[in-house]
Amino acid sequence: MRFNGPTPQNPPRAGPTAVVTSLLHGRESFIQRPSTAGPYTLCRRYMMSPDDLSRSSTESQRLLRSSSFEIDDLEAAGPGNKYTNGSANGRSRWNKSFKQSPPWRRPRCIWVALAVAVVLILGSLMVIQKSNIVEQIRASPEESPQEDHSIPPPPMPQPPPPTVPEMDKFQKPAEFKVIGLIFYGRPATVGILDCYLRKNLVTNGGFLDEVHFVVNTDRKQDIKYLDKLIKTEKLFKKVILPELGYNSVWKHSVEPEHMYIKIDDDIVSTLERFFPRLDSWMMQVFFDDNAIANLVYSKLHHPDSLNVIANLVNSPETGWLHYHFGAIHSYLPETVAPSKDTDAAALGPKAWRASALPIWNESGEMSFPVTMDKSDDGSVLEADRPEAPPFKGHRWLPLPESEKNIYKTPMSKTEYNPYGPDWKSWALAAQVHYSLLENIEKNQLHLYHYGTSSPSASEGIWDMAFGRMNINFMAIWGKDVLDNVPFDGPDDEHELSVNIPTKLNRPVLVNTHAVAAHFSFRTQHELYDTDLLSRYRAYANEMICPKGHQIPIPKDK
Repeated sequence: MRFNGPTPQNPPRAGPTAVVTSLLHGRESFIQRPSTAGPYTLCRRYMMSPDDLSRSSTESQRLLRSSSFEIDDLEAAGPGNKYTNGSANGRSRWNKSFKQSPPWRRPRCIWVALAVAVVLILGSLMVIQKSNIVEQIRASPEESPQEDHSIPPPPMPQPPPPTVPEMDKFQKPAEFKVIGLIFYGRPATVGILDCYLRKNLVTNGGFLDEVHFVVNTDRKQDIKYLDKLIKTEKLFKKVILPELGYNSVWKHSVEPEHMYIKIDDDIVSTLERFFPRLDSWMMQVFFDDNAIANLVYSKLHHPDSLNVIANLVNSPETGWLHYHFGAIHSYLPETVAPSKDTDAAALGPKAWRASALPIWNESGEMSFPVTMDKSDDGSVLEADRPEAPPFKGHRWLPLPESEKNIYKTPMSKTEYNPYGPDWKSWALAAQVHYSLLENIEKNQLHLYHYGTSSPSASEGIWDMAFGRMNINFMAIWGKDVLDNVPFDGPDDEHELSVNIPTKLNRPVLVNTHAVAAHFSFRTQHELYDTDLLSRYRAYANEMICPKGHQIPIPKDK
C-alpha cells in the first residue's frame, strides 16, 4: 500500500536527480542499493553541514520526514528490518555496513560511472558519424541520390602545368622550334596557303620558325613550281622522300624535339595510285590569325594529348556541331547564270563578301537534293543528275529569313559521322564555306567557339573521345610520331586519331578557337564547279597576302 506523504513506513524515494541535488546542496542524500533482502534496501548516508551538526537527533528526523526526496521501498522500511528499525542502533549498523563495502559497490560510484560511460559512448558515436559524412563528401562532392552515373562522363582536359601562362599572356616558346609541315601536291592550291604561311613566320611576328614542304608528287612541273617558291623565303625548306607512302612521310619529315603544325595542301600524285582511298583533294584555304598560336598553346596546356587539331570548317566531325551551334547559315545554289554586268563585288576575281550577294529568288522549290549514295572512290556526278552542280562557276545565294529556312538547306542533313553526308556531299561543303565567308565578313568567328575552357583561357576544348577526326591542321610533337612509326596501315589519319590514341590512352583534342577551312575531300570534286576557290583567293589577296606576294588570278577569270 502506498501512502501520500513520507512516513517511517513510506519514506521519500531517492532517485538519481535527488542524489545529485542533495550533493550540490550539502544535504542528506538517500539512494537505493541492491540487497539480498529484497529488490531494494534503503541506504542512508549523512553529509551534514556545520549548521546541521548542532541540531538534535529529533530535528534530523524531522528533516528526513520533510525531505522532498521520495523513497518508495516498503520492504526496506518494513518492520523488523535490521537497517531501518528507526533506532540509533539501526543507523550505526547501516553506516558500518556502507563504509565497509568496496568503493565500486557504492551506488553513487555506480551512477557516476554509468553517466560517464554513456557520455563517452555517445561522443564516440557522434565523432564516427561525422567522420563518415566527411569521407562521403570528399569521395563524391557532386553526387546526389538522383544522379545516374551508369554512363561515365567524357574525359576532361588536364589542368595546365604551372610553366604555361594563360593565353592572353602566352608568347612563342623559345625552347623548341615550331615547324609548319606541308604535304605539298599542287601549285594551284598552295598559292592561297602561301600567304597564310608567310604571315605566320617568326620574322613577321608569328609562331612558325620554319616551313617544310614534303614533296608528295612526281609531277616535274609541280616540283619546279615548289623550287621557285622555296627561293623566295629562307625559312621555306623542301623535304625529298626516299620513297612514297605515309610511313615514309612521317619518318623522314620530323625530328623528336620539335613541335609540328601539320597542314594539308593537297595530295594527288603517285601516292594516290598506291593508296586510292586516300583523300586527293585536301587543302587549307583559310585559318584565322591566332590559329597556330592556339594549337601550340593547347598542346602545351594539355600535355597528355597526342595531338591538338584545329576547328575545321568542312569536316564530317565538326560540321554537325557548327550547324547546331549556329555557325551555319541558309544558302542554296543559283540555277541560272548571272548576267555579265553583275556588280564586281558580287561576282568576279575580287568578290568574296557575302553581303554583296543577291538574295536567292528562284522560281522552283526552295531546296536542293543531297547525295547520299555517292561512291567514295572520287568519281564525279553525272551532269544530268539533280544533285549535280547547276553550271560551272555558279554561286550560292543567301535565303530570305535565314533562320526559318535553314531546315530546307543541305546542311539540315548533317550527321556526326566521319563517313556521313558531310564527307560525301559537295552541297554540304558549299554551304559551310559560304557560311564561313559570311562569318568572316561579320567578324563573328565566335560562333565556332564551343567546348570546355578555363575561365581565363582563350580556348575551347572538344575531346574526340577516341573517335576519328580529320588531321588536316594539327599540332603534334615529333617524338610522338617517331615513337609510333611505322604505322599499321596506310591511313595515317586513322592511326593518329583512333588507333594510337586508344593504345596509349592519350586523347585527341580540338581547339575550337583555332578556326581553319579545309576546302574539299576527294568525294567533293564538284566543289570546284562553284566560285568558292576564287572567293578564298580574293579574300587572301585583300586581307592576308603582302603586296609583293599577291596570288595570280587565272587567265580565264
